[in-house]
Amino acid sequence: MATLWQLAILAEQPPVDFTAMGEHFRAENAHFNFPHFIILALVILVVASLIWALTRWQESEIAWNADNPQRLFKDLCKKHELSGKDTSLLKKIGRELQLAQPASMFCDPSLLVSAMKLEKFHELHAELTKLGEAFFGYHLWKQAIASDNSVHEEASIG
Repeated sequence: MATLWQLAILAEQPPVDFTAMGEHFRAENAHFNFPHFIILALVILVVASLIWALTRWQESEIAWNADNPQRLFKDLCKKHELSGKDTSLLKKIGRELQLAQPASMFCDPSLLVSAMKLEKFHELHAELTKLGEAFFGYHLWKQAIASDNSVHEEASIG
């Protein structure tokens, strides 16, 4: 019944006139709406600026993460759960040895062995040994010390 009633209401309405539909497509009726053009230009400018800013931010973030030796060093110190004292000691060693990549001390035991031989760090022998064993394990650390000693002995003999 409701459907029949709706059809009756639709039948009573006059037909829709579609003749004015293409009125704005004719050359004589075309006009330029300047305020709409300004709004469209501003929207395009804002979207382009946002895209540009996001790409710049992303590129700088990638560059910061990829090419930052100090950040890598800090991250490794956190991962190894080093104390502030140990971190500052490693920073001093990196400066003293003039390392471009201070994080290399976490990979190369010979750097810590070299630091132990410097007069500046003689009194810190126990701390450096503790760090060396923590980074490389007891056997690899002892092997690095023995290897360094044998190199120095050969140099003094030859």
